[in-house]
Amino acid sequence: MGIEDTSDSFATALVLGGGGPVGIAWMAGLIVGLRAAGIDPARAERIVGTSAGSVVGAALTGGGDLESLGRPRPPSAETPPPDTQCLSEVLALRRAGGDARQMRRRIGALAVAADTVEPDVHIERIAALTGVSAWPDADLWVTAVDIGTGELRVWTRTGEATLPQALASSTSVPGIFPPIPIAGSIFVDGGMRSALNADLAAGARTVVILEPLAHMMPRTRADRAHGAGREISIVPDAEAVAAFGGNVFAPDAVAPAYAAGVRQSVTAATRLADGGLGA
Repeated sequence: MGIEDTSDSFATALVLGGGGPVGIAWMAGLIVGLRAAGIDPARAERIVGTSAGSVVGAALTGGGDLESLGRPRPPSAETPPPDTQCLSEVLALRRAGGDARQMRRRIGALAVAADTVEPDVHIERIAALTGVSAWPDADLWVTAVDIGTGELRVWTRTGEATLPQALASSTSVPGIFPPIPIAGSIFVDGGMRSALNADLAAGARTVVILEPLAHMMPRTRADRAHGAGREISIVPDAEAVAAFGGNVFAPDAVAPAYAAGVRQSVTAATRLADGGLGA
């Protein structure tokens, strides 16, 4: 489905942003710490996950092992190194601006031409990472971009994609992971539209945002269009940013990022105590 226009209001939405394996680890650490403090983000009526956030959202709502997301996984021997030319061209297109849909279609063409693993390899890898293969009962929204139209696609349990397919498409960073074919179309990372896609929280009275890349990627206009009366945004503090380093795919930064998330959960729990997520 595309973006739904909903006039029904509900209490709380949780938005989980992109951020690579390091962002996954930081958000997982935050959630593990929050749960220990009696705050359960899974209680949100809607959960929106983009890229790294889709992985965390699936583990959170599907009973996956969040602690395992804080342990680094060495690259597979089957995985080629990143296509640096593709990545450079994608970054240049994003900086150039212009028509957003046309830009995303051009990014999709670059992604198709990049040297990456086969789609099924990435689908299997992401399913193993989350430890969850079936859509949860929760209202989980997973974002991707249709490279044919350049438009946002939102996957839910009622759509055509299996959960592993949806997660693979949402995490398909051009030049690193392959575009994912689903139901006759091809999809790449939902972060090609926005690292948050926070406008999908429309209808929530309170929106809680876990934002791993707040220090690296500015919000889009859409991210300010969620319309919630109250926003609680949790971002990496200076110590967490130092732990992340400059490469969100660095295996050595995963465990420190997870530890930073657990540490930050103490202050985050105070901010979220009256946010409707108490266990």
